[in-house]
Amino acid sequence: MRLIILCALVLNAHAAFKVKKLVTKNKANIVSVEKVETKVSERVLLRNIREMIAERIPTPEVIYQEELIPDNVASENLKAMAYKKNLTPYIAGSEVREIIKQGKDSNRIILTVLGDGYTEAEREKFFDDVDRIVGDLFREVTFKSYLKLFNIYAVFVPSRDSGITDMTQKDTAFGLYRSPRGSKRGIMPGNRSAIEKALDLAPAAADYPIIIANDDFYGGLGGRYAITTRSHNSGSMVLRHELGHNFSNVGEEYDGGQVYSGANFSSSSNVSWGHWINGATEVHKAKFLTGSYVWQDLFKENFSKSFDFPEDTNYFYSLKLSSVGWEHADDVHVYLDGQRLELDGVYTEDRSFFYTKNVDLSKGTHKIEVKDHSKDGNNVLAYANGYAYPKSYNFNAGVIGAFNVFDSNGSERGFRPTHDDCLMRDMRSMVFCPIDQENIWLRFFKKMNLIESVEDTGTHLKINLLDLGQSVSVKWYKKSFWGQEDELTQLDGRVNVKKSELKSGKYLIQAITTHPEVKKEKIITTREIKL
Repeated sequence: MRLIILCALVLNAHAAFKVKKLVTKNKANIVSVEKVETKVSERVLLRNIREMIAERIPTPEVIYQEELIPDNVASENLKAMAYKKNLTPYIAGSEVREIIKQGKDSNRIILTVLGDGYTEAEREKFFDDVDRIVGDLFREVTFKSYLKLFNIYAVFVPSRDSGITDMTQKDTAFGLYRSPRGSKRGIMPGNRSAIEKALDLAPAAADYPIIIANDDFYGGLGGRYAITTRSHNSGSMVLRHELGHNFSNVGEEYDGGQVYSGANFSSSSNVSWGHWINGATEVHKAKFLTGSYVWQDLFKENFSKSFDFPEDTNYFYSLKLSSVGWEHADDVHVYLDGQRLELDGVYTEDRSFFYTKNVDLSKGTHKIEVKDHSKDGNNVLAYANGYAYPKSYNFNAGVIGAFNVFDSNGSERGFRPTHDDCLMRDMRSMVFCPIDQENIWLRFFKKMNLIESVEDTGTHLKINLLDLGQSVSVKWYKKSFWGQEDELTQLDGRVNVKKSELKSGKYLIQAITTHPEVKKEKIITTREIKL
């Protein structure tokens, strides 16, 4: 008997086309179409995210979507676009290198890393930056448990100028630019057509494109592309956060953001992540007193802000700040009612984030001041957010509950899962909350299969399973002519089966696993074979 593998994530599957599109209220524009090995029986939405998610920068209300469409329902126009895309692109001076290879591209999550603002003379600098940043993300805690799921490629395309457009216009391969100019915030994609053409140079289609800007300071973007800089201080930190958006398909957890959506957000305290909570959900509601997103040059003018503390005396006061250029603790002094506050954070010339200790305050009007002390002309206050926390508020790490979050207007928008554990809220954190971490696993296995392959040795069928370091159970089903599935209990758990034990026909092989980072449901994938 000859083995035919009908690789499938679901039953009655067909070959699929992966369609990328930009969706507005009025229409959908197709970006690209490609034929993929994954088989599906119905449309599967892989990504559905705001095209650009930036820090306090208004972006168009455009949604980026990726969808698997079965061959039997794909239009002839879509199929024609896929065949046209098969033409091999060429870009002068470009080079592709394999960074991490864990298995066949068809059963891995593909990251393709581009660089913008690297000249021909900086070719090796780009590849060194890729190796360093990939090491930061995947050999440290953030994405370490997912490492076996990835294949990572780097694509070099030379730029005429070194660096990216900021106060000075640069001629670069992809036209990345800072927004607003002179700030350490958003880095926007310029030439999307050039970006897509460069991504096509990689041996496999990118599931999650990354662009590293040749710039030594903080900046980035989430959404369709994850953008960061080569900064040794903040490049990896930013990319963790931006990939969090893209991998988990979620919005922000920090206050003052533009997009709140996905698995880590609830519009009410009746949260969707109750399976991670033992007993009743703890609801913790802070008060947002001041939200000053100023980007103020302190050399020109010191910052001050008055606020009213609530009547209830059972509250602490705490301040969260972000800065640029505060290299030393004595560069800038922060005062509350004339008393200097101690800051908890890391001082760098790059973007930094600080907290103050909780302090008791009386009811009434109080004043925050941020004063330039060094007068070196390099101290910028990005924002200063003031909070009143109930004294019953649970600040402890590892506590999952419902913690309120505030939008850019200072209004309560909804709830997040933890206080400050997650890197989607605290840029200094290196870990996700369990809800984001779980959601990433479930989203990855929309594409991936626990069954790497079914190998015909001549006398046996050998199932090769993906090694996640967890046990995987296997079940066999015989499919009738009418599609009925009869479980073959005598084959339970077997990954090496004699072909003489099987009759001609179709079989469904199911692989099931649990993972300590997934509580919501089991991970179940299938492959269909025909003898």
